[in-house]
Amino acid sequence: MMKKVFFALALTIILAACSSDSYKLSGKFNDVTTGTVYLKKITEFGIEDVDTTELVNGAFTFEGSVEHPELYLIFHGTNRVPIALFLENTNITITGSTAEMEAVEIKGSRLNNLFKKFNDEIPHSEKVERMREEFFMAQSSGDQSTMESIMADMQVIIEEQQNYYRNFVKENSNNVVGAFLALNMAQGLEVEELEEILEKLEANLSGHPYVVQLQEFLTPMQTQRAAEAALSVGNEAPVFTLKDIEGNAVSLDQYRGKYVFLDFWAAWCRPCRIENPILKRAYDRFGGDEFEIVSVSLDETTEAWKKAVEEDQLNWVLLHDPMGSVAQTYAVQSIPNTWLLDRDGNIMHKQLRGEELIEVLEGLLN
Repeated sequence: MMKKVFFALALTIILAACSSDSYKLSGKFNDVTTGTVYLKKITEFGIEDVDTTELVNGAFTFEGSVEHPELYLIFHGTNRVPIALFLENTNITITGSTAEMEAVEIKGSRLNNLFKKFNDEIPHSEKVERMREEFFMAQSSGDQSTMESIMADMQVIIEEQQNYYRNFVKENSNNVVGAFLALNMAQGLEVEELEEILEKLEANLSGHPYVVQLQEFLTPMQTQRAAEAALSVGNEAPVFTLKDIEGNAVSLDQYRGKYVFLDFWAAWCRPCRIENPILKRAYDRFGGDEFEIVSVSLDETTEAWKKAVEEDQLNWVLLHDPMGSVAQTYAVQSIPNTWLLDRDGNIMHKQLRGEELIEVLEGLLN
C-alpha cells in the first residue's frame, strides 16, 4: 500500500513540474549584439506594448505569464519587420537574423509549429508574389491584356486560398491558431458557416479573447439575418411612429386600407433625389384613398431634410428618422430603400425603383 501512495505522490510531483503557468522566451540573433528588443501584443484595439529588454551579446530573454495564448510581436530596434509568434506559458526559443525576422526559427511551442504549418502550406504563395510583380510591370507599360489575364488567374488562386483557409480553420477549431485565423477571415464567411465554427471554438476555448471577439462580430450579423427573415415578402411590415415635417406624431398603421409605398431616403443621397420626380408622378396619378407614399428621411438635421423637401416639391407623408432607429428595424443598409405594402400592411415588394413602381401600381389600381 505504501508503494502505491509513494508512486501516486511522485507522479503528482512530476506532473506539476511539467505544467507551467509562466513563459520564458529566450532569443538569440546571429547578426547583431546590441539593441533594444520589444515585446508587443496584437489586440482588437491595436498593438500594445508588453515588455522591453536589451540584447547582451545578441541574446535576450522575456519572462512572464499569459492568461490565454495569443499572437505577439517581437521587434528589434527600429526594424519595422517583427517576429510573429503565439506566446503561451512554456519555454520558447528563437534563433535567427534581424535581417530576416519572418524566417527565424521558433522552438518549444506547439501553437507556433501549427502556425508555421499553416503559412508554409498556403497554396501558390510564391506564385502570387511573381504574379504581383508581373502585374505591376504590365501596368507600368500599359499592357491591358496581360493585366486582365493575370487578374483572372489571380482570382482562381484567391478562391483556392480561401478554401484552404476555411478548411484549416474547420480542422483546427479546437485551438488558438484556428480561432485567430477564424477571426481574421470572418468577413469572408457566411453567417451559417461562422456559427458552425464558433460553436466548436466555444466548446474548446470558451472565454478566449479571440472567441469573444468572434461572437461580438457575429452577433450583429445574426441580428441582421433575423431582421431580414422577419421582413420577407408576405410578412407584416413593422409598425413605427415618427414625427412629420410639422412635428406631429404619425404612425404607419394610420394608412391601413391603402397601398403604401415606404421610401427611406436622404437629402444627400443623389440616387434618392433622382427618384423623387418619379415618385411625384406616381403620387399625382395614384395618390388618394387607395395609395399613399410615406417617405422616411435619414438626414441628421431637420434643416437639410426640409430644404430637400422644398427643392423637390414633395407633398405626401414626410417623416424624419434622424437616429436611424426605424431604418435599422427595416435592415436598411443603403438608400434609396423601398417597400410596397398591401392594404393590410403586409410586404408585397421590396426595392421597387423607377418605372417598375408605376407598372406595379397600374396593375393594382387600374
